[in-house]
Amino acid sequence: MNIYMDRKREQRTRIFRQVVNYFITVLVALVLAFCFVYFLFQTTTVVGDSMAPTLEDGNRVVLAKNAYLFQKPQRYDVIKFKITKSKTDHEYIKRIVGLPEEKIQILDGSIYVDGEQLNDVPFDDLIVSAGIADEEFILGKDEYFVIGDNCNNSEDSRFTNVGAVTKDSIEGKVIARMKGIRLRKVK
Repeated sequence: MNIYMDRKREQRTRIFRQVVNYFITVLVALVLAFCFVYFLFQTTTVVGDSMAPTLEDGNRVVLAKNAYLFQKPQRYDVIKFKITKSKTDHEYIKRIVGLPEEKIQILDGSIYVDGEQLNDVPFDDLIVSAGIADEEFILGKDEYFVIGDNCNNSEDSRFTNVGAVTKDSIEGKVIARMKGIRLRKVK
């Protein structure tokens, strides 16, 4: 009888350990998934057509939240940033065209950086409104000049309510557009 009870006890202990191991595995997986999403990547939805045709209203995009932890933002990176100049926060997705300490000006529909015209911008439209960049605009040490790919339908650095974007306000680099379950790289 004692052997029978010992075996039953061993069997219950083994089942209990398996259940505990299962729950620990699930808990670790959830913690890792949370860290992965919270610290590394995030998805967000594009609102408006200011980045068309690259990104359309309603597109879901993937952000690399730590893309600029070890490197600096580059010209033509598409970024998400937050502006907190008013009582409400506004989030934007735009393309970087001006880097820290550069002189930006928009003349005759084209962007000039340090007096040189940017000929390789990823959009074809001539810029109708130069906004604050109608005269030379000098970026600070940690400031970026951003513009939407649909430049004539974009609220961006040309306007005082957005202005130059600081590195601290950049939330991440847009690295992909989600199309169903497929990801397409954003260029």
